[in-house]
Amino acid sequence: MEIKEINRRFFDLWARFYDYSFFVKPWLLYIQKKTVVEIKLKDNIKILDVGCGTGDSLIYLYNKNQKLKLFGIDISKNMLKIARKKLGNKAILKFSDVEKIQFENNFFDYVINTEAFHHFPNPNKAIKEMSRVLKKKGKLIITDINFYSNFIHWLFKKIEPGHVKIYNEKEFQKAFEKNKLKVIKQKRIGLFAILTLGEK
Repeated sequence: MEIKEINRRFFDLWARFYDYSFFVKPWLLYIQKKTVVEIKLKDNIKILDVGCGTGDSLIYLYNKNQKLKLFGIDISKNMLKIARKKLGNKAILKFSDVEKIQFENNFFDYVINTEAFHHFPNPNKAIKEMSRVLKKKGKLIITDINFYSNFIHWLFKKIEPGHVKIYNEKEFQKAFEKNKLKVIKQKRIGLFAILTLGEK
């Protein structure tokens, strides 16, 4: 079974428990908030959340500024079903693969992706596609797990379905630059994640 299908099944299954994951959910919310704080929340800017899950980042953004134009995509129909119930008409949500985002070129001011990049089987293709839908001077923000220990990376890959690879700062910088994105910020979030912000 290919990685994408493993991920689709895993997140479809997890969807029913996702909002009640007492150990995982607080960490994910913390990462999402630390990511969206990098966005300058001007009225009417367009923001895409890639791998939006049950919509928490989009809800957080909406509560900060109700004049934002919010969008989300995910490969899990079950995650999207929950997100639609929570968000209503506050965001446009689509069932879509990061490698083929169903929006036109130069459409978004920001694209964000949190805690999902290590699931992408074709990271370069994913970044290229996220960059494609960004406007000139638009910003891509990827925040993903990174532990200090290679052993923990190995162990995490063994236990998490659909896991492909954990990337470090240099690998993210190289991947952004390969796709003509200028890295303007990198930082650690706590002990277990790296944020990379690039501009098109």
